[in-house]
Amino acid sequence: MRPLLAMIVANLKMTMRNRGAIFWNLLFPAIFIVIFGMVFGNDQTITIAVGVTGADSEYRQQVTYVFTEGDEFDLHESTDRAALMADLEDGELDAVVEFGESADNAFPPAVVHYNQANGPTADIVNSVIQQVLMGVAQAESPLEVTLEPVNSDSVSFIEFFVPGIVAMSLMNSGMIGLSTTFTTWRERGILRRMRLTPFPLPSFLLARILSQVVVAFAQTLILIGLATLLFDYRPTGNIFVITIAILAVSLAFLAIGFAISSVARTTESAAGISNLLVFPMLFLSGVFFETDSAPEWIQPLTRLLPLRFAVDALREPMTRGAGLIDIWQPLLALGVIFALALAFAARFFRWDSRAA
Repeated sequence: MRPLLAMIVANLKMTMRNRGAIFWNLLFPAIFIVIFGMVFGNDQTITIAVGVTGADSEYRQQVTYVFTEGDEFDLHESTDRAALMADLEDGELDAVVEFGESADNAFPPAVVHYNQANGPTADIVNSVIQQVLMGVAQAESPLEVTLEPVNSDSVSFIEFFVPGIVAMSLMNSGMIGLSTTFTTWRERGILRRMRLTPFPLPSFLLARILSQVVVAFAQTLILIGLATLLFDYRPTGNIFVITIAILAVSLAFLAIGFAISSVARTTESAAGISNLLVFPMLFLSGVFFETDSAPEWIQPLTRLLPLRFAVDALREPMTRGAGLIDIWQPLLALGVIFALALAFAARFFRWDSRAA
């Protein structure tokens, strides 16, 4: 029994000394708990901004009453259909319910206009609104409900999804791939030996950056090609604008990867720091779904994340055909991130893992 207990104690001590294991076994699950708790927890409900317009009827009044009394709805009722549709296209509203004229004492038909650019959030909104319409009607007579995406700037889910996945891929390549690679090279003495060769150090770093940029474009082409092959995806923007956006995103995350490698002492710590930064951004930057349903206090933070700028810089030209003038703000933000991270890396970067 004593040898068994001694082995258990020894294993526990080794686990506690393994920082990588602590991260993956404790901090990594904690990140998910914190993020999803902040976004979806604390008994908070998703607020759906819904507009109501069209013909007046007793049924419409009952539906409007439900929207007014429900805490999960933010009602915007107006006779100006064009204004409501404009707000929907601009993202101010999640849906617009338009009622038609009733006939033969039946419930009036209802058209639920929604913006497909909201991705999975649009499906949730449509489902909730349909439940309200059906609940008020109580199925006493046939109810006609039509779902209709907005005509202007409406996109399919795959068009919404692909730019976010491309941004995520470039982030992983720069932050995780580059930081762990350089830290490994430092640990193995490769950087130290490279520094002693006649090959200029700036050329060595430039070669690494350029090779990573080539990899970034290859990643993007593969992902877009896969989406095209499987889902008939087609980027709508100008190829030059998309290229500039990919380059800006790639360089920004490469610089962050350099910054991480400059302070990480081991490969495990580089991976831990990278993942600690990456995973919160995955769920707070609009990669998989819009962040409008998140609590208001956290939304300003989501707009400051590097991945959010990357997603905006790629999604606008790839999905809506935006030009450089339309994405100058995220491009400028990515440029500032690149400059700051590169300056940080240059200040603290070490060629040798041994103490000076």
